[in-house]
Amino acid sequence: MGAKLPQSVLDLFILSVLDRGLETPYDLNRQGGLSLGSTVPALKRLETAGLVRKKAAVGSSKRPRHWFQRSAAGRKLARGGWIPLLKDQPPSDFDAVLRLADMARHYRARPADIITFLEAAASERRSSARVFEHRERRDSLGLVATREAWDVARLRAEAKFLEGLAQSFGRNHANAANVD
Repeated sequence: MGAKLPQSVLDLFILSVLDRGLETPYDLNRQGGLSLGSTVPALKRLETAGLVRKKAAVGSSKRPRHWFQRSAAGRKLARGGWIPLLKDQPPSDFDAVLRLADMARHYRARPADIITFLEAAASERRSSARVFEHRERRDSLGLVATREAWDVARLRAEAKFLEGLAQSFGRNHANAANVD
């Protein structure tokens, strides 16, 4: 079982939160904000790739409880596998954007790189919203038109949130620099 790179931001984020001390699917759910439905298959992928090891818990419960630990390769990937993604085109998945920003902040990426990444993600959402707005409308069910209107509103809201997050991060970094 050789280690191979995870194919998703989710896999990297799971390695990162394991690196921060979370150990169980329950921890990942409660403290990491990850659903069990996506976490359990991801942990299996990571285990198969040799990036995590599963430990069975000793206890009186009939229900098996498992703890997960990163391997050396998993630790290395958690601490640096996200770096190229921060400089790539931002993911279209909003949670993936937030997870990448979280990993970058946790592992102390350059603040300017995080801000640039968040601003790029916001810009892409604004562009996508404009594309939706200017698409030729075809005769369709009201549900389709309503869904398209929702997509535009959601993309605008995500863009606004990411812009605010970037500004907030910049202010927090500037304040921290002034304290030092």
